[in-house]
Amino acid sequence: MKYTTEQLEAIAVKLRDLPPAAKRIQEHSKKEAVALLAREITALQKRGYTLVQIAESLRGEGLDIATPTLKAYILSTKSKRKVSAPAVKSAPAKKGIESKPSPVGFAVSTDTDDI
Repeated sequence: MKYTTEQLEAIAVKLRDLPPAAKRIQEHSKKEAVALLAREITALQKRGYTLVQIAESLRGEGLDIATPTLKAYILSTKSKRKVSAPAVKSAPAKKGIESKPSPVGFAVSTDTDDI
């Protein structure tokens, strides 16, 4: 079948007049969801929340996840970040604290009361 220039121009006008397409909703697995929320989860842990409490909060928000599953996914996310993270230089030693070079690439220091 052949099309005339007028037919194609009419089609082009109709195509240009179409409304914007609805944004496609992207769905994620639980593991992907935990990876996307990893920074927030880690921040909650640093603020003193346990994984049990965090899992309960996630379930309350509709992310149905068991605590052991959350733990496994967080550990998986952290190990992937360590593998892809660039090498970090050791921090300079504090005054009065003895540090020794280590064969694994970072300085070993004596314990202090500083947090």
